[in-house]
Amino acid sequence: MRQVIAGLVVLVLFLATPAQATHWDRFLKLCFEDLLVIEEIPEIPVPVGCEVVDCCPGCPGPPDYLEWRILVDKNARSVEIRLEGVDELVMSGMKLRGNVTRKGNVLTAGPGESFVTGLPNARKGSVAVGVVKVMPNAEQIRALSAPDADAEAKDEPDSNSGVEIYQLAGKYVVNKFRSRLQILPCHPPPPLREDRIRLTNNTSNDNAVILADYRQAACRNDLIHRTMTEVFIGNALTNGTCNSDVSVFSDDNAMSFEPNVTTWTNTAGDIHTVNLRAMLTAPVTVWIAMAGATPRAQNDVANANLLYNQNNVGVRFNATFNDVSGNANAVTTIGGTNGGCATAGALAGTAFHTVGRINIYYVNGAFTGVNCGANRNVSFIGTTSNLGSLPHEIAHAYALRPSDAGGHTNTLAGFGNNNIMFAGGPGTRNHFSVGQAFRINVSDISQLNVNGTRVGTTRACAPLTTSNICPALALDSLPH
Repeated sequence: MRQVIAGLVVLVLFLATPAQATHWDRFLKLCFEDLLVIEEIPEIPVPVGCEVVDCCPGCPGPPDYLEWRILVDKNARSVEIRLEGVDELVMSGMKLRGNVTRKGNVLTAGPGESFVTGLPNARKGSVAVGVVKVMPNAEQIRALSAPDADAEAKDEPDSNSGVEIYQLAGKYVVNKFRSRLQILPCHPPPPLREDRIRLTNNTSNDNAVILADYRQAACRNDLIHRTMTEVFIGNALTNGTCNSDVSVFSDDNAMSFEPNVTTWTNTAGDIHTVNLRAMLTAPVTVWIAMAGATPRAQNDVANANLLYNQNNVGVRFNATFNDVSGNANAVTTIGGTNGGCATAGALAGTAFHTVGRINIYYVNGAFTGVNCGANRNVSFIGTTSNLGSLPHEIAHAYALRPSDAGGHTNTLAGFGNNNIMFAGGPGTRNHFSVGQAFRINVSDISQLNVNGTRVGTTRACAPLTTSNICPALALDSLPH
C-alpha cells in the first residue's frame, strides 16, 4: 500500500495581555492520495494552568487544581491526551466525567463533552503538560481516497476533526486551546495563468477568510477562499453588470472591505492586492453600579476581546472602568435593575454616560443583559449574566439588533447554541459566522460606523437580507 502524506500546518499563536490568557488555535490540513493509513498525527502540547500573571481577573484563587472541559467533534474518532509532569498520585485522584477514560498517563476522549477535574495548577517550578493528538475517522479517509473523491470534492469538505479544551478555575475560563485537523483530497497545483488575490500585512499569518464577488461565466457571489498570502481564483472577468467586492477577515487585523473592485480583466493573470490594516480599537465605558462587579466586568471585556479577534471581526475594545456603586445618585440615575431600558434615553444627558461610544452598565438586577433601542450605545448587564452576555449585547449594538429577525439565532437554520447571538445561551458561546462579522463591520446601522470607530463604505444589510451585496447571515467558513 502506498502512503503519501502531504500537509500544510497553519499555526496561529495569540500572545496574551495581562487580562487575557495565553492560548493557541491550530489548524492542520492533511492531503491524501490513494488509500492511506495515518501512522503519525502531529502532537500539540497544552500547558496545564495559567502562565500569565493575572490572566483571569476576578478569579477567586489561584486554586491548587483546575478542571478541563474537553469538546471533541463528532467527526473525530477520538482525542488522545498524554499527561506529562503529573505524578501517579495526582492522576489517581482525578475525576473523569463524560466520554473520557484513563490508562496510565493517557486520557482518551471520544466525541462529545467530557470533564477532567483535579489537574495540578502549578504556579512555580515545572508545569504539567497534556500532549494532544487528534485521531480522525478512518471512514472519512477512505471516502476521500476514493477514485472520484477529487472530482466530487468541495472547497470545504465535511472532514473536520478537532478538539477544544477549556481550562476552568471554578466557573472562570482561564485558558482555551483549539486544534482542527482537516482531511482533504489531493489536488494538482493550479495553472500559472490564473487571477489571484494577494494579502499583505497579515499580522499573525492567519489563514484568513476572503469573501469575494466577481464575474466568470456568470456572476459569482459570496465565494469563500482561504489563504495566508495569496490564492488562485481562476479567471475573473471584467465586471460587466456583476457585483465585484473583496472582503477579508483575519485575526489581529481589521476586516477589509473593498467594493467595486476593477482589477479583473478578461485576460488571466491579474493580481488584486489587499493591504490589511491594524485592528479597529473601539472605546468602551463600563459603569459599575453593582458593588463588587469590577473584576467580573474586566473578565467579560477580556473575553469579548478574545472572541471578536478569534472570529475575525477585527475589533478590540479599549475599556474604561468607573465604579459608581457607592454613589446613590449614580445608581438611581443609571437604573436598569428591572432588566428594562427605561433610563436609556435620558442617560446620554447625564454624567454617567460617555457620548459617541458603547456604554456598559453593570447593575444589581436579576437578568442577563439587554441592549436598548432608545440608545444603542447603552447596554445593561445583570446578575445572572455569563461570559457570553457582554459580547452578545455589544453585537446587538453592532447591527445584530434584538428587534430585527436574525438578531437572535435560536430558531435560524445553520446556527447552534455556541453562536454568540443565541439568546440565553451558555457562557461558552464563542462563534460568529462570516455573515455576522460582515454586518458588524459594514452595516449602516452598526454603532461601529455610527460612532465613527470605523470609517468606510457601508451597506444596508439587515440580518436576514441576502442579495448580491449582502451575504447570508449563516454564511460561514470553518474551521476558523
